[in-house]
Amino acid sequence: MEYRLSLTPRLLAVGLCGVLALLVLLFALGFQVGLRMSAQTAEPPQVLAAAPQAFKNVEAATPPAAGQESP
Repeated sequence: MEYRLSLTPRLLAVGLCGVLALLVLLFALGFQVGLRMSAQTAEPPQVLAAAPQAFKNVEAATPPAAGQESP
């Protein structure tokens, strides 16, 4: 059995539309990922502002290690 493949104008148009659609979808995906990444980087300053208080609570709740005096 022999296959004869030829690039007709219709096949080229379908392929070009497919490649164009793939590029548009990849751009949209990258845009959405960028939005999520920028939203995540906006939160850490609030977390860092609360971090010293959280560490004080952890230190107060932690019993002293063996051989160490408690303050």
